[in-house]
Amino acid sequence: MQQNIIKLDKKDKQILFELDLNARIPLTKLAKKVNLSPQTTKYRIEQLEKKGIIRGYVTFFDVTKFGYLYYRLYIRYENVTIKDEKRIIGYFKKHKNVVWFVSTSGKWDLEILFVARNFIHFNNILKEIYEKFPGKLHNNVASVSIVSYHHPRGYLLNKKTDVQISYGGEPKKVKIDDIDKKIIKLINQNARLTNTEIGIKLNLNYKTIQARIKRMEKIGIIQAYRTWIDFFKFGSSYHKSLIKLKKFTEKEENKVLTFCRPHPNIIYLITCVWPWDVEIEVESQTEKTFLDILRSFRKLMGDLIIDYETLTISVEYKLNYCPFSKDL
Repeated sequence: MQQNIIKLDKKDKQILFELDLNARIPLTKLAKKVNLSPQTTKYRIEQLEKKGIIRGYVTFFDVTKFGYLYYRLYIRYENVTIKDEKRIIGYFKKHKNVVWFVSTSGKWDLEILFVARNFIHFNNILKEIYEKFPGKLHNNVASVSIVSYHHPRGYLLNKKTDVQISYGGEPKKVKIDDIDKKIIKLINQNARLTNTEIGIKLNLNYKTIQARIKRMEKIGIIQAYRTWIDFFKFGSSYHKSLIKLKKFTEKEENKVLTFCRPHPNIIYLITCVWPWDVEIEVESQTEKTFLDILRSFRKLMGDLIIDYETLTISVEYKLNYCPFSKDL
């Protein structure tokens, strides 16, 4: 947790909320939404970047459209020194198959979201990891993700939202050409690049870029444009619950989705094959908010819940929805 909490006023929170919904929103349109001049809005964004609250702007790709699946790995350290931990963190931050990477407290020390073509590919990734750090990582559990649902940070404005972005499901490759690949590389970690700026870099007309991006949105390669926010800096905490149910049919899934979608503090819902059925991720100002959400969920699902575990995310190291973009 951050010791020095940065206080945000209502306008800053409005800006973050709108950028979280759509990181590519034009400055003039954003300014109108938050009722400020474009110059003032630009200045406020620059200050949020300078303070480290905005860490970047990332494009939300669904890599199942490239033939990949999502795997989450939970790791416990064993005989790890400070030097070892720095090496381990540096390794995963650079790993071309790691989408998201965090430190956690609770049963595990790390949670890592990988993308891999299949179980064999993922297993080969694991072998490389264990060979790289022999005797340092143990008590590992792999969670196979089916679909992940992302919800906007409604808690910034204390409002419910019904927006839901999803990625995952059965892998299905879609056709892209070299121009698409170049666009993906450019906007992957810089989602606020305008069509004109992209066109200049690729020596193409901005209308060509616009059409290409719209096509990738239509076929589901691009799901959204997100702002990578350091929520710790303004006093939020991040908690997860891993829940095993007696059964998880479409009926139960719809029940869970209906519960999670409008909640302003629930940021992610992940459905899984194994070893649990759902993972619920919550950002909140207090742990009590998370516990209240968990209590309400347990009441809703009743005796369908077999078991659950909780963990707290302490550091977020990486967010890259297409970590292998350079190799496309």
